[in-house]
Amino acid sequence: MDFSYSDDHQSVADLAKQVFRDMVSDGEADPALWQTLADAGLLGVALGSDSGGSDLGFIGAGLVLREQGAVLAPVPLLPAMVAALSQQEAGITASVARFVKGESWSVACVDGGLELAGDTVSGELACVPFALGAETVVATAGHQLLQVALAQPGVSLEAQQLTSHLPAARLRFKEAKAQILGTDAAVERLRQRLLVATAMLQLGVVDEALARTAAFTVERSQFGQPLARFQAVAQRAADAYIDVEALRATAESALWRLDAGQDATLEAATALWWAAEAGHRVAHTAQHLHGGIGADIDYPIHRYFLWAKQVEFSLGGAAHTAARIGRDLALHPTIGGRK
Repeated sequence: MDFSYSDDHQSVADLAKQVFRDMVSDGEADPALWQTLADAGLLGVALGSDSGGSDLGFIGAGLVLREQGAVLAPVPLLPAMVAALSQQEAGITASVARFVKGESWSVACVDGGLELAGDTVSGELACVPFALGAETVVATAGHQLLQVALAQPGVSLEAQQLTSHLPAARLRFKEAKAQILGTDAAVERLRQRLLVATAMLQLGVVDEALARTAAFTVERSQFGQPLARFQAVAQRAADAYIDVEALRATAESALWRLDAGQDATLEAATALWWAAEAGHRVAHTAQHLHGGIGADIDYPIHRYFLWAKQVEFSLGGAAHTAARIGRDLALHPTIGGRK
């Protein structure tokens, strides 16, 4: 297998890394970050050139999300990128063009509690990241993929805060006007993209958390030698490294399949399972190996713990995902190359 990226994709990753690390410090972002991402072409990296995008596909989006996770940048990249891809496929070019320029964004949700009746939708979506300030929500209602404008009668938003301290909102709909973007295939594409995007974001979070932990245990000494030389510390860090690399392999595999237009039902769910498991184990390892300093909120490692826990449960957690994988394999025994 060749997991290397093209020169264009590597350039995008390098640019995203530079922008994020220049403009974000320990989770605190420069207010100009969002517009800088737009000006650098990073918001539209996965979108078509007819909308002002870079035409670098879902791999490009995944690499930008990985770099976002590494610095814990508090911007609505994940839900906005996934929503924009569905909007592009439905021909809603005006919304996509505004997003690429950094003028507005939409948020994507899946498996929510919405019911469609004609051209109106009712129900509730909870803990929707960055919904406050969003133009529309792209969400599922049974077998339908919908777009609902948030600034209209019949829609109310209640501010919430996620575990990671990022802003979110509870959305309530009562016979709000909705636009149908697609049916089963569009719903499944949105779901798979959300799963894989979440895995790539988590990869950035835990990879950086482990790198910081490795540096800390090399620099910090106890009993006359670096902490990293103690067998228990080294073994725990090694287990965390295995988790990170398992997440990397599964997330990048699913990312490639989606970018190539292939079905990634099993691969996306597997990547999400690893995002939850690796997120849990690596976050706890990083916190543990930092010892008492990890409990000091003036030190940044706790932010990686909070982000990892937020991402872990954002789409249901490991047990929920494993149950879904089992159900999919039982109902569709040919997925994943099974006979």
